[in-house]
Amino acid sequence: MRIFITAISGTATASLASILIEAGHKVYGSDREFYPPMGDFVKSLPVKLYEGFSPKNIENSLPLDGLIAGNLVSSSNTEIQRAIELGVEILSTPEALYHFIIKNKKRIVVAGTHGKTTTSSLLAWGMEIAEKNPGFLIGGIPNNFGKSGRPGEEWFIVEGDEYETSFFDKGPKFAHLFPHYLILGPVEMDHYDIYETFDAVKKSFSLLVSLVPESGMVISYSSLANKEIIKKAKCPVIFYPSKNLTYENLKISENEVEFDLIIEGKNLGKFSSQLPSSLTALNFLPAAYILWKLGAKEKTIREAFGTFKGVKRRMELLLQRRNLLFFTDFAHHPTSLRANLEDLRKRFRTWNIIAILEPKSWTMRSSLFQKRIPEALSPANHSIITPPPSGPLKKGIPLDRGKICRVISSIGKNALCPNRWDEIYKFIPQLIREKTIIVLFSNGNIREKTEKIKEVLSQI
Repeated sequence: MRIFITAISGTATASLASILIEAGHKVYGSDREFYPPMGDFVKSLPVKLYEGFSPKNIENSLPLDGLIAGNLVSSSNTEIQRAIELGVEILSTPEALYHFIIKNKKRIVVAGTHGKTTTSSLLAWGMEIAEKNPGFLIGGIPNNFGKSGRPGEEWFIVEGDEYETSFFDKGPKFAHLFPHYLILGPVEMDHYDIYETFDAVKKSFSLLVSLVPESGMVISYSSLANKEIIKKAKCPVIFYPSKNLTYENLKISENEVEFDLIIEGKNLGKFSSQLPSSLTALNFLPAAYILWKLGAKEKTIREAFGTFKGVKRRMELLLQRRNLLFFTDFAHHPTSLRANLEDLRKRFRTWNIIAILEPKSWTMRSSLFQKRIPEALSPANHSIITPPPSGPLKKGIPLDRGKICRVISSIGKNALCPNRWDEIYKFIPQLIREKTIIVLFSNGNIREKTEKIKEVLSQI
């Protein structure tokens, strides 16, 4: 089939483009810009790409069997309007994934506020080692695969996103995925632009749980919120961490994380990874359980964890000198910010840590996490809160960066709130000490910023 994707360099749409091509479809696409990592990824695909949106993009791609609209595309988009005039069927991303790729596969959905990308990637890699050739659609690029999606064979792993589906479907994306197995990671308040309350968030996830059949399974994080969400599950539920699924004797060093893995009361022995993070260990638990239930041997599960290479933009090390490390991470929630910084502090107890936070998402730009951000940044010696994107919020009160800096300063840490990025580049050399770690937290386009920071560091 010939398929056009409007906003093709989005996390989900770029991955879907890759899968459709591998499944034998002809793909065309457009976007306003192509920023890394997904923009670079989609440029590497055999796709006819158009920069900018135009009705001529549709006309030049005819005949078309369908148009897939990214979830942020509006009904006024000129390509949508032209497709409607021409009678081209318009589908949302999850609808297209289900219709063209996964309808006849065994589906594993990974949902929750935190850990979806890493958990999905760990599970896909484990099933690959177990020779099950899984298909997957992941909201990032797992380094073990070098791509974010493929059709696979019997099994398919997909991130379940609670964000609204499209301009013509305001329900959550994951409502179209119909999982056989569901991994439900920690659920917290997020996406304030579309969810008014945490109850609304929980209601959305409860819908997903209700779609799992009696013959399926839910592996859920063991928080109070998650337990409330899965109350009406029709299938067996396994919680983690719990006596049935947990780790013991967790140790984190500069270059390794190690623990004993416990599944159904059995100690499977030591597991270790060169990606030293408590979050990686936590995210591995549900993936390990599914591998166990599918009959994978202990050796296979251990190899999967030990050889997992991580995901781009997830605590990705961009620069390493003897006493200087520069990471970037996609974290855009106080919980994940704090967890990553605490792990760094455990690994590098005496090092100087500089945390640069770009409040990019609608939720982070609002005052919703005003009180939590200073606490999240507290493991760092120096915090820089960058200027948010220009333009008004959809709703709510804007984040007060100055207040955050004052709170952080009151606990004896250094905090800066510059109004321009060129000021940040000047501040960084002043904050460097003998042993220093810099982490840039952002879920936006950071290519130019990371390159500039690396240039600044090269001159030190």
